[in-house]
Amino acid sequence: MTHAEHDDALQGALVRIERLSEERDALEALTLRQAEEIEASRKTLVSARRHMLVAEAARVAQWECDVPSGRIFLSLRWDEMIGDAAPDSLWDLRGLLSRVHPEDVLAVRAAFEAALNGNSDRYSVEHRVAAATGWIWIESIGMITERDTAGAPLKLTGYNRDITARREMLAEIDKARAEAEESSRAKGEFLANMSHEVRTPLNAILGLTRLLHKSKLDAEQRRYLQLVDSSATALLGLLNDVLDLSKIEAGKLVFEQIRFDVERWINDVVALHVPAAEKKGVSVDIDIAPDVPPVVVGDPGRLRQVMSNLMSNAIKFTERGSIHVTLAVDDDQGDLPPRRQRLLFSVRDTGIGIPEDKQRQIFEAFTQADASTTRRHGGTGLGLAICARLVNMMEGEVRVESRPQQGSTFSFTAVFDEANDDFSVLSEPAPLDMLTVHGLNVLLAEDHAVNELLMRRLLGDMGCTFTVVRNGEEAVSAWQRQRFDLVLMDVQMPVMSGFDATAQIRAREAALPGRPRTPIVALTAHAMAGDRERCLAEGMDGYVSKPVSPARLAEAMQSAMRASSEVPEVLVPEFDFDLSAFPSRPAPVAPVSLSAPSVRKTITAVVTAPAPIASVPAPERKGASALDLARLLETMGNDMASVRELAGVMREDIALRRRAIRKASIAREVPVLLQHVHALKGAFSAIFALGAAQASRQLETAVRAEQWIEVLYCVNVLDREATRVDVDLEKLLA
Repeated sequence: MTHAEHDDALQGALVRIERLSEERDALEALTLRQAEEIEASRKTLVSARRHMLVAEAARVAQWECDVPSGRIFLSLRWDEMIGDAAPDSLWDLRGLLSRVHPEDVLAVRAAFEAALNGNSDRYSVEHRVAAATGWIWIESIGMITERDTAGAPLKLTGYNRDITARREMLAEIDKARAEAEESSRAKGEFLANMSHEVRTPLNAILGLTRLLHKSKLDAEQRRYLQLVDSSATALLGLLNDVLDLSKIEAGKLVFEQIRFDVERWINDVVALHVPAAEKKGVSVDIDIAPDVPPVVVGDPGRLRQVMSNLMSNAIKFTERGSIHVTLAVDDDQGDLPPRRQRLLFSVRDTGIGIPEDKQRQIFEAFTQADASTTRRHGGTGLGLAICARLVNMMEGEVRVESRPQQGSTFSFTAVFDEANDDFSVLSEPAPLDMLTVHGLNVLLAEDHAVNELLMRRLLGDMGCTFTVVRNGEEAVSAWQRQRFDLVLMDVQMPVMSGFDATAQIRAREAALPGRPRTPIVALTAHAMAGDRERCLAEGMDGYVSKPVSPARLAEAMQSAMRASSEVPEVLVPEFDFDLSAFPSRPAPVAPVSLSAPSVRKTITAVVTAPAPIASVPAPERKGASALDLARLLETMGNDMASVRELAGVMREDIALRRRAIRKASIAREVPVLLQHVHALKGAFSAIFALGAAQASRQLETAVRAEQWIEVLYCVNVLDREATRVDVDLEKLLA
């Protein structure tokens, strides 16, 4: 071998060695990758086994659907669920669907198609399937786990769970809830009937005792009569407490949102209790902080209920000394949004006090600090329980600080909205304005002989003429024969109820265009939540609960007359077209001082003199107009003829939509309600009837939320505001 040949051979060997080295490196890399893949497969297998163990522990059946073929693999757990098996655990989609309950097939198909079409990110449905033991409930959940290159779904993977026990438990819960609701309804009906049955004889007792007070009596007879009257009043108070507690527990107590002068309000509330305190030689004083807002928005009636109870207790348990009432802005305002404020009310007395271990339980129903207080001071233990619940509903809390024989301080907070000059918030009712019911021709429908006697006397004292009937059928007949200015309609009567009689009268009015609307006031011993709203929804214009007081009856009659489009001339105030000069708020009522040596701060009360009977109507309060005529005139180009034409059209539209709203609110027809309320909202805004427009907005909000108790209340508010608008529009047409 030559030297050249030797070199070539050596070079060839080096090339082969290099090639073999490269092949070795490639084999080592391949071996490493295969080892990694084997390890990954092992881990995947271990993970899959863990998942299968978890699925087995959770007692779910795993499944995977091959979408193109419609074949579904189901784990052995599925065979256990239904008591059946398929070869190799492969099921056909059609075969599985044939096992689904007929009522659930559409839901299963819809869920499957939504997952495949991408309309849902997962397949999820609950349905029944046929099993060896009968129908069982299945929860089936899955998602797309594989797609082809075009994005079409290939695999749908998930699990099935037997939820029969859960569904049975839910069914039992629903059944229990239905039974509880039925029990609650029965309880409500019982309380309503109890209210009626107790109030009817109470009405007779209170009314007859007050009539007897006007007769000639000797001292002993008058004392006995006072005992009867006070006992009946106490019984009525107990009845009201029981009903209030029931309404609170049922969640049916409605809170109003009304503008009111809080300083005048607290003075008036305390003034009512001053005579009782002075009778015991106990002084009363009030301290109001200077930064308390003059006007707030809340429910003065419920607030009065709380404060009156605290004042009554302070007087009851204080034999000598003083009672100090304070009102201030609470120091803690941090959690409130803008335009809301928390006020602090307190009543401090120098009475018998309460032991520390009894201070928490006095706010529980039917509980007092000690059994001896019941015998000595009386009471049922309901008052403070109701106060605590009412304050809680006003976003506040009640506190007590007391020591035996050193007096007690009861304080509570309540949250109010700040008042503004917008007429969208109702104002607290002012004292009875200078209207009179003297001379009205009244139809009285009353089946109870004693109540009839009382109503005859009340109507006679008011200077009314009246016709009496004993049932609803007679009321309708009398209304057809004769024109009446007003009807007082007992709700529960034989032959035909007051509701049915009212419905017939309203139907006949609708069929007789020339017949004016007759105001109807409900007389009822029912005083449950929603009773007033139901009376108004049934077509009545006013509501008076028994026992009937002269003041409440007169107020209800006046309110009903104002609510009617046919107000007698003696009741219609003059209409002042110069609305631009009206102030944005009613002028404050001048207070009358109750001079009492023991009262440090002047207690104020509103005193209204009786209106003289005259043919000239009393002037209307300025600012009481329901619409801004000046702005309306300006919008219509100061063309009064166009305004009158608009008023005529508007009155017809309001009347039609009010009837439709009343009917739809009872039937809970949301679309119909929204249609008419929305139309009224726009119409009221267009004629600058801001109060009615806001009432429409509030009703619309309540309807959309389907809060039906609130809806009935808002319908009542809207009806009242619409009546005010209608009266003003009618004056434009005069």
